[in-house]
Amino acid sequence: MSINEIHNQKILELIQLNKCDLSNANISELDVNILNYKHIEELILSENKLTKLPKDIGKLTNLRWLVISDNLLFKIPSSICKLENLEGLFLSGNNLTNIPKNITKLRKLKWLALSENEQLVLDDLQKSWIEDLRLNGCNILI
Repeated sequence: MSINEIHNQKILELIQLNKCDLSNANISELDVNILNYKHIEELILSENKLTKLPKDIGKLTNLRWLVISDNLLFKIPSSICKLENLEGLFLSGNNLTNIPKNITKLRKLKWLALSENEQLVLDDLQKSWIEDLRLNGCNILI
């Protein structure tokens, strides 16, 4: 079995356990086939070289944790707002200048990390949403 086959087998094993940890894997683009694994609850993509996410990432409706910190993202697809079961959203350490307007639909968050996005600008509704989350016990890093 080659290294690639072992690596792919390990990814499939992780996906089968409802978790996919591809952190620090030197990934520059996420394979859209991951969207076929709708049962995934945790997707960890931190410390890679991602410049974009699949536009339909919102199809992973069972996601509870999405960790995409420390990448090269400038933009988050608006479909992320469909991930209404998210409890943890980690976007720190990217190059974000804004986040989707409808992100305020994410009401179940217990963790939200937006720090180290120096150019990030939030509108008034998003600021209010963050304050509401904070009042409801969400841990927030800005």
